[in-house]
Amino acid sequence: MIKIIVCGAVGRMGKEIINAAQDANDIRIIAGIEAKENQFVGKTVFDIKILDDILAAINDADCVIEFTNHNATMDNLRKVKEYKKPYVTGTTGFSEIELEEIKTLAKSFPIFLAPNMSVGINHLYNLVKSTVKTLSDYDIEIIETHHRAKKDAPSGTAKAIAKIIKGAKPNTKFIYGREGMIGKRERGEVCINTVRGGDVVGEHRVLFLGNGEFIELRHYATSRRCFAGGTLEAVRFIIDKPPGLYTMQDLLN
Repeated sequence: MIKIIVCGAVGRMGKEIINAAQDANDIRIIAGIEAKENQFVGKTVFDIKILDDILAAINDADCVIEFTNHNATMDNLRKVKEYKKPYVTGTTGFSEIELEEIKTLAKSFPIFLAPNMSVGINHLYNLVKSTVKTLSDYDIEIIETHHRAKKDAPSGTAKAIAKIIKGAKPNTKFIYGREGMIGKRERGEVCINTVRGGDVVGEHRVLFLGNGEFIELRHYATSRRCFAGGTLEAVRFIIDKPPGLYTMQDLLN
C-alpha cells in the first residue's frame, strides 16, 4: 500500500484525487495539507485529517501529491528535501527561476512535474510535435478555455504546447491576443488565446491553418477524473525511481 499526502486536499483537484484513491486498492491518503488560514485545517474531510504543515505527516508518507499554487509548492518542496520522498506535482505558474530550482531539488529526490496529468493531453503533445514538422508552413494558433475560477493565464498546458512548437520552430514569435495590432499576420507568429468562463474543466485547441484547409487538434476534459487518474499513475511510476525530474512523457514511454 502506497501512503500519500495530498497538498491542496480540499481544492478541486485534491477532492478528485481523494475520490480516485478510494477506488484504488494500492493507494491510501494518510493526510491532507492546506494553508493555515483554511477553514478545514484541524478537521477531518473524507476521513482524512487536514493539517497545515507537511512536516507533520511526511515521516509516515511514501509519496506526496501537490496541486496548489507555485509559491506553496516551492515552500513544500524545500521543506521535504531532506526526507527524499517522491513528489508528484501538477501545480502550474512556475517562473523560470523556480523551474531551475526544481531541477536542482530533483537531484536530491525524485520529482514528477506535469502541468497536465491527463494521458490524453500528453498524447496531444506528441501529435502537435509531429504535425508542426509535417505542416511546417502552416500558421498556428492556440486556444485554451477554462472555468472562471482558474487563476493563471495562459494555462500551463498551453505553455507546454507553445514550448513544443518553439522546439520544432525556434524562430516562432508568440503573442497573447491581438488587441491594438495593425497590419497583417506575421510569418512565424503564434497567438495564444485565453478564454475564461463557466465551469469548463479544460479545453485546448491547436489550429494549423493553410491555404484552402486547416487542421484542428483538440482535447477536451469532460471531468477532472482524467487528471486524477493520471496523477495516481504518476505516483505508481515514480515511487521506486531514483532522484531526477520526471514528466508524463517518461511515464508514457
